[in-house]
Amino acid sequence: MKRPGTSRRPARLVRLAELTAPEAAKLARSSKVVVILPLGAIEQHGPHLPLLVDWRGAEELAYRIAPHLARAGWRPVLAPPIPYGVSTLAGGWPGTVSLTIPTLRRVVVEVVSGLASHGFRRVVLTNYQADPDHLLAIAAARRDLARRRRVQVLVAGFEPGANPMSPMTSPRVRALLRSPRPEAEWHSGELETAFMLSVESRLVRMRIARRLPPAWFDFRRGLARGARNFRRLGPGGAGYFGWPAAARAGTGRAAMALRGQLIAAELVRALENRARS
Repeated sequence: MKRPGTSRRPARLVRLAELTAPEAAKLARSSKVVVILPLGAIEQHGPHLPLLVDWRGAEELAYRIAPHLARAGWRPVLAPPIPYGVSTLAGGWPGTVSLTIPTLRRVVVEVVSGLASHGFRRVVLTNYQADPDHLLAIAAARRDLARRRRVQVLVAGFEPGANPMSPMTSPRVRALLRSPRPEAEWHSGELETAFMLSVESRLVRMRIARRLPPAWFDFRRGLARGARNFRRLGPGGAGYFGWPAAARAGTGRAAMALRGQLIAAELVRALENRARS
């Protein structure tokens, strides 16, 4: 059965859950296999986008980086995603299902540990959820897993401690936007709406999006001051930050392609450095 939100899949991307146990064992013995584990979230994304944006985004990042990894000589294998994440900022909004930080930390650690116990040695966590508490859980899981020296765990996408030049927020990505305030485009704004138009247009309520006025708030300042809910970050808002009406599918495709290219380059460097050490 095709789950909601799934569209295309790369033709050469092996899916772990579709293998038999002997096939998985054979893959685990390869020093070139990289398991990609998408980390999602189910949370509100304004009145025009579905709850699965971050889940779908994590999968799309996996699809985008996989071809680059393969061209560099690695063999990407897609693990079933973890659809729920920590969604503190979206707390109280209908449809949001948020795990606690300790719960997500433990789930990630146990899934990766399970993979490592069968011989898989390289895991990439693709993550499209930027909630600060979600990132804290990922950081904690990586610290736990770092004690197991035989498994390398990398993060692709939004990651703990990311700098302004991160591939997800790179000026090159922002330059693709039509918004006159690209630095203020964030949750459910132009870029996320464009992304969903590019991969799952049927799930975008574009008639609603076209009527939404720009909602540009200083969310970074709010986060720095400790705000932990979208209502506090954008008083009187509808849970979106940016200008959804400006979104175009072409923008979403270009942005994800660029993100995939930039992220993959960083991953390949990290994988090769570890292989040489």
